[in-house]
Amino acid sequence: MPAPEKGHRNPALRRVRGGLTSRVHLACVGLGRPLALVVTDGNTNDCTQLTAVMEAIRVPRLWPVRPAHVIGDKGYSS
Repeated sequence: MPAPEKGHRNPALRRVRGGLTSRVHLACVGLGRPLALVVTDGNTNDCTQLTAVMEAIRVPRLWPVRPAHVIGDKGYSS
């Protein structure tokens, strides 16, 4: 992968003492198939990205279907 041009800023990467960090927020079905993916910098809290992840889900249907239940880990507790 080539180095980014000088002055180029990727919002999904953040420089910390250990290097560059990023965080993946993923929504998937019960079988582990991914539905939506949002990548942010490593300092972004999980609970602030719940809305973005839910809005990124696109399931082709004849009529809109909303899930009856959502299960998240302790990062999404609030």
